[in-house]
Amino acid sequence: MKWSEVRSMYPNSFVKFQVVDSHIENDKEIVDEISLIKVINDGKEAMKEHMKCKQGQYIYSTSKEVLEIQIVKYIGIRGKI
Repeated sequence: MKWSEVRSMYPNSFVKFQVVDSHIENDKEIVDEISLIKVINDGKEAMKEHMKCKQGQYIYSTSKEVLEIQIVKYIGIRGKI
């Protein structure tokens, strides 16, 4: 499912999803296609769901036009670039 489709179907909501297809630009992962898991209408519930996310699952607001994930590179236990 494309992000534009999700935004039009569920405006001003949070969604839990799994990334299906993406590409990297600079230090951001731009998501092209997702697999929708759950629609969340409440911010508190979104935080609770965020704590339950497995690897590769994300919570994101449909108010954002572009679905992008910041990539953080770790260089050890205490540092990051």
